[in-house]
Amino acid sequence: MRLIQRARVVVRAALILAAAASLPACDVMVNTMHGGGRAQAERTWTRSYTLDAGEAAVEIVNVNGTINVEAIDGSTLEVKAVLTARGATEEDAKKVLDKVEMAEEASAARVRLQAKYPRELGRRGIEVNYTIRTPRSARLALETTNGQVKVNGALAGLKADVTNGGIHGEGLANSVVATTTNGEIKVRMASMGGDGVSLEATNGSIDVKLPADAKATLAARCVNGGISVSDVPFEKSGEGSRRKLDGTINGGGPALRLETVNGRIRVGGVS
Repeated sequence: MRLIQRARVVVRAALILAAAASLPACDVMVNTMHGGGRAQAERTWTRSYTLDAGEAAVEIVNVNGTINVEAIDGSTLEVKAVLTARGATEEDAKKVLDKVEMAEEASAARVRLQAKYPRELGRRGIEVNYTIRTPRSARLALETTNGQVKVNGALAGLKADVTNGGIHGEGLANSVVATTTNGEIKVRMASMGGDGVSLEATNGSIDVKLPADAKATLAARCVNGGISVSDVPFEKSGEGSRRKLDGTINGGGPALRLETVNGRIRVGGVS
């Protein structure tokens, strides 16, 4: 695992206007914001999908806004997206909101959602905040540029990519891959899968909690910070240092790869 020498530069593809499925009927709220006299308009978009009982995939691509996911029993995926647009006046905010469309690609095996709007609108002034209830068996791929990702109870695997914001996961299992440029990563594993866990931050700490009986092979790296392991049976490989630590947990197992530039790395047991 290479050591990061400089902050990652994440280049997002330019958003373009595309046709999407019609939005369900909903109320649009428009109000004036305090401070600067700016106004905002808000619309709520909801959908429900039935997924395969096996490992279906759920993908969310976002620019500005949070993604909150709660894993549940059953096969129904429920999505609520709150779209907010801002403008100098209420009329301007409403006009901007009218140009934002939700693009959806949906089948029983895969659901992909993304808000789309004309390039001339830019990325500022438009925000989409997701609240999602997903089957535990669904594999998740979540991406946002400015916002936080929170996931609870996903058992089939998680991939999360954030530029400005933290990533928090509770009760995760199987493969977990999470990267952020500016923000912390906090993950609490229910179990380790064969593909292991890979967490990478540039400006932010990494905190991992493992079950007492979890088996893993640790490779941790940091530039400015420190590395600590506590409350799990750990055997160090080599000399180790405050910037580099390798070893096995409970005799070794799937890879646990942790890397940050500016921040601490902590590995501990679930209390």
